[in-house]
Amino acid sequence: MMAAMGLVGRFSVFALYHQLEVRDAANVECPQWESGEEPVLAGEQCIVLATRPDLEGDVEVEVWVGAIDGEPAGPLLYQGELLVTEQGAVVGSSLTEELHPVPLPIGWHPVRIWADRPSEPARFTVLFDSQPASSA
Repeated sequence: MMAAMGLVGRFSVFALYHQLEVRDAANVECPQWESGEEPVLAGEQCIVLATRPDLEGDVEVEVWVGAIDGEPAGPLLYQGELLVTEQGAVVGSSLTEELHPVPLPIGWHPVRIWADRPSEPARFTVLFDSQPASSA
């Protein structure tokens, strides 16, 4: 089943402990902070993004699949792949159980994430390729 093309979600997330997740919808282990100063942590099934402090309010997130309209928010923060199982992906905070679904087929998906500013970002743009990468 092919995922939708274009914008699939625009939402605000209360990023508890100033972190946001882009991950497989299955209950997966996310990488842990080593110094607390890293802007991004990435594992096979979970990407954790450092955000502005949660006391400064919600973080804005736009999620796109396949194509993006216009310019993303700020510089490219992360480029890699995410492994998605049969349940698709989610974006948000598992700490507050505020997870927004992203319909994606099973497989490795190239993903790029932009942030409105390099440190303590308040806005992220996430772009998934709609087709999983070849497993070959």
